[in-house]
Amino acid sequence: MGEEARYPEFGAAVKSLIADSGLTLDRIAAESLKSRRTRLTRTTLSSWQTGRSRPRDSAALATFLSVVREHSSLPPDRFREGVWRALYRKATAHGAPPAAPTAKPTRSLAGEADPILLGVRQTRECAGHDPLPPYVARDADAGIDRALAAAAETGGLVLIRGDSTSGKTRAAFEAMIRVLPDRHLLQPRRHSSFGPCVEAARTLARRGEHCVVWLDDLEHYLGPAQLDEVALRQLVLSGAVLIATMRLSEHHRRAPRATGTAKGDDAYARIDLSDPVLKAAHVIDLHRKWSDGELARAGKQTDPRLREALAHHQRYGIAEYLSAGPHLWNRWRNARYAGGNTRGHALVSVAIDLARAGLGPVPIDLIASLHTDYLADEESAMLMPEPLDEAVAWATRDPLGVSRLLVPAGKDLWRPFEYLVDMVAQLPDPPPVPESVREAAVRHASSVHERYSVGVSCYEAGRKDMAFRAFLPSAEAGHVDSMLYVGSILLDQGKEAAAETWWRRLAKAGNTRGMLNLGVRHSRKGRHKKAEKWWRRAFEGGLPDAAAKLAQVHEDRGEQEEAERLWNLALEAEVPDAFFHFGLLAGQREDHAEAERLYLEGARRGHRESTTNLAKLYYFVLNRPEEAEKLYLIAADAGDSVAMRALGLITEWRGRMYPANESAEEREQRFAATLGRLFEDAEREGRWDTTAKSAKAWYQRAFVHGDLLSLRLLGNLYHRRGKYGKAHKCYRRAAELGDPPSVAYFNRPRLAYTEPLDVPPTDEEEDGPWVPSPRTLRVLEAALHIEADMSAEGLRRLGEKPVTADRWTGGCFEELPAQTWNQGLEWRRLMIRAFDDLADDIKAGGVPRPRCTGEEMALHLALEHAAAITDDAPDLAEEFTEGLPAQPDDYDWFACKDLLFEDHDVLMLYEPWMEGIESPDSAVNQHFGMVHLRPEDWFKPFRPEDERDPARPSRY
Repeated sequence: MGEEARYPEFGAAVKSLIADSGLTLDRIAAESLKSRRTRLTRTTLSSWQTGRSRPRDSAALATFLSVVREHSSLPPDRFREGVWRALYRKATAHGAPPAAPTAKPTRSLAGEADPILLGVRQTRECAGHDPLPPYVARDADAGIDRALAAAAETGGLVLIRGDSTSGKTRAAFEAMIRVLPDRHLLQPRRHSSFGPCVEAARTLARRGEHCVVWLDDLEHYLGPAQLDEVALRQLVLSGAVLIATMRLSEHHRRAPRATGTAKGDDAYARIDLSDPVLKAAHVIDLHRKWSDGELARAGKQTDPRLREALAHHQRYGIAEYLSAGPHLWNRWRNARYAGGNTRGHALVSVAIDLARAGLGPVPIDLIASLHTDYLADEESAMLMPEPLDEAVAWATRDPLGVSRLLVPAGKDLWRPFEYLVDMVAQLPDPPPVPESVREAAVRHASSVHERYSVGVSCYEAGRKDMAFRAFLPSAEAGHVDSMLYVGSILLDQGKEAAAETWWRRLAKAGNTRGMLNLGVRHSRKGRHKKAEKWWRRAFEGGLPDAAAKLAQVHEDRGEQEEAERLWNLALEAEVPDAFFHFGLLAGQREDHAEAERLYLEGARRGHRESTTNLAKLYYFVLNRPEEAEKLYLIAADAGDSVAMRALGLITEWRGRMYPANESAEEREQRFAATLGRLFEDAEREGRWDTTAKSAKAWYQRAFVHGDLLSLRLLGNLYHRRGKYGKAHKCYRRAAELGDPPSVAYFNRPRLAYTEPLDVPPTDEEEDGPWVPSPRTLRVLEAALHIEADMSAEGLRRLGEKPVTADRWTGGCFEELPAQTWNQGLEWRRLMIRAFDDLADDIKAGGVPRPRCTGEEMALHLALEHAAAITDDAPDLAEEFTEGLPAQPDDYDWFACKDLLFEDHDVLMLYEPWMEGIESPDSAVNQHFGMVHLRPEDWFKPFRPEDERDPARPSRY
């Protein structure tokens, strides 16, 4: 809105409403003319949304709201009369707001500073005593003093972190006047440029003097154009000491989060909420509950306020009690009940939720416009809430002369006492912030800082649609962190091309994470030289994450020395991808202790795959299943699809094989049962339903996050539950997306081309063992030759390359179970020879009876082909059988399938729900006595007498 804006709050609301409605200014002006109400022109509307003017009367505002409501799909709460009336009244009453204060920091000597002006909370007044109780030394004081002394030598940032009302600001103040009393004190204004502060520090340094920069509640000073890496570096070079405080909840919001994946060049750099300024800070924790030593020192004081606080130390911290935190908490919590202040309770609840939604101080009118939803339940209505004026007075009153539930924070602006916000967040099951409050926060946020804070809150709450709307105005204005979020949200929505636009804008602005992601985008599109260029620029710009990308590039080229150098640089910089990389190497050499250490470091920095691999290590190697499951949950919550799939498998397996309260003996019996019996028991015992639902949820989440295997596992789960239709749909969808076992499942031989023949049974004792008719054998021989020839031709194209769902070479190899798709050239030649051997058996006048698993599969495929010939090409069948007499049982392929095999175990390899059955260690394999199902065993004879002559002719 610029310097000309006279009504910024009203203008921001109008601009937000118009933007969200999708209506143009011309459309609104035209519809106002049609409505025959107050006429609105495009110029008028433009002036409103820039804050340069306001409606001349309430009728003009009513026309505007009516037109937008009638011609857009925005929800009704966007047009609440109370909210707009308050905005209009404020604009009318106050006219142009006063000019914004300058960002020039206040200056004085640190030893002369007033602690209350620096943010130390007052306590209740006590006759004959100072405004503040005597300071009681904290256990952390020695550490704070050492950190400040060290920072005084070279410059640096010391951060005192703790809960609200833990005494952070008082401890910081006392340390400052102990260690740095003669330094000049600079106190920048919140949410303002740090330029004046940096210039003041440089000016002092040029005169041979130094300063201390006071940053109470550091979160209000962080960000681009405020205290960022550049400003911090300049202050440190000037010898400045920065002393800051921050609540634990705020520090947690800026801790490292999931940073993407380490799996090759596809890994986008995700949002890293950790602030580089915080990474450079010397952090000292201050606990809310006091230690025995601290309590003993407090007991030596005679101040009655400290004495009273000591009497309550079992429940509360001393500083917590002195600041009236517990009193105000109980005052608010108890106000909702009969005889209390029901409406006042609702007003404070709204303010707390607005703060949780990321919004700063707000006008009381906004709080009032939202509080009625908090009184909508039947209990509140029965309590007969007090009048609004009385409720506001109660919420803003200071009953102890210390603080109040709603604290003044500027002209007509209020915020909740921070202690209340922290205490709500620490409840075992904190209530969610209502949608109406989040929506109001998005609409009301006007400054870059407010929009960013609201956007982060929405993003963390999973409301990325709201987060996008909050971030977008700031992103379009060039706010770097908001641009990163917008790009990440677009990426989550699968809109890579749109995200690329933001990566380009970031890269153009010199942002190294934008460069990194732009490189990833080029890599995904096959433009590897451009990808390397952007990664190198990001690396040269100081982003160590890019070293990991470049290391992979050099590794792929075989340039191991340079790759190792870059990986080590990334490891020194604690890049999560590097911990993952070296963890993999440690695992490969079976150094499990080192792998655990490295994965743990990566997991602590929010790296999803490090967390997943650590869980895998715990589960399968170190036998720590409970820890593994917790880690899988963390990784899954961060969006790792492999972890989600693992949780589905663990949950399902627990439900199938380890029902609750099952003894070891019962478990042993369950292993010995047949597969069908196993599931029937689990169903009957009622130990399946819950685990099945939980597993289903994890598989579905994993598939949504891109894990194709989980779609097949979900199909397996449905199949075991007897929901075959749903299972079939899962397998079909997985096959369409290229899942090899699902593709193979739909290619399995099943004699779909023919119907069983109704042939009268023969007397086996009189006629001897059943054999196929001569015409049947002749067609089958032809089918075996055709399969062999087609497979040989396919092999010439396929060679050693693995079979894939999208590579069709002809022959049998795509029709085999997926377990065989990676077999090599020699194995495939043996498969072709199996067709030839069976055809030679028929040619020699015998019956084709398979002698190994490979021949069983060859015969199944040939029967499928033979059935297709007799059903679809009868003329061709007649040509093959010319001169042979017809018989009633000609082409009885179902009889061939039943009587030419010892069993059909090999066909179970096609069934997705039987995955792993080929392993001799499989319980099902052992129970049914299966043999030679592993591909490497396919051509071993079932019995010694089944071995064929190794000198027999072969096409290879």
